[in-house]
Amino acid sequence: MTVNTERYLQVMTKFWAALGRRRGINRAEQWFQQDGATPHTSNESLIWLRQRFPDRLIIRRCDPEWAPHSPDLNPPDFYLWAYLKDNVYINNPQTIPDLKAVITQKIRQIPREECVRVIGNFTRRLQVCLQRGGGHMEHILERQ
Repeated sequence: MTVNTERYLQVMTKFWAALGRRRGINRAEQWFQQDGATPHTSNESLIWLRQRFPDRLIIRRCDPEWAPHSPDLNPPDFYLWAYLKDNVYINNPQTIPDLKAVITQKIRQIPREECVRVIGNFTRRLQVCLQRGGGHMEHILERQ
């Protein structure tokens, strides 16, 4: 299934409603971060997001601007998505419920020590990003 702006907004509307039902969550204090995929940054999507996360978006074309050459600073981007892709699709889940179950299982199987290592790497990435003024940094991280 191809994600376009209309489908993206349908998913986001469900996400927003679910966020509102979570006990102890104040939606007015939540920040939202996403990548620069076209459906995520279409004019319609940005209007929808800005209405719900005013001044709390981390995304291309919004304030604060995401560091232009450092998109993979956060642990989901530089670690979790690749880890899940490598581990979830080994058995080729055939249905959405199967996919969700495998994703949940694989996330729960990540050892605590691995999470500590990833957070340490996150700290290092932030330091390098600041030193580089948001400039290219992946080549530096790989050498260290």
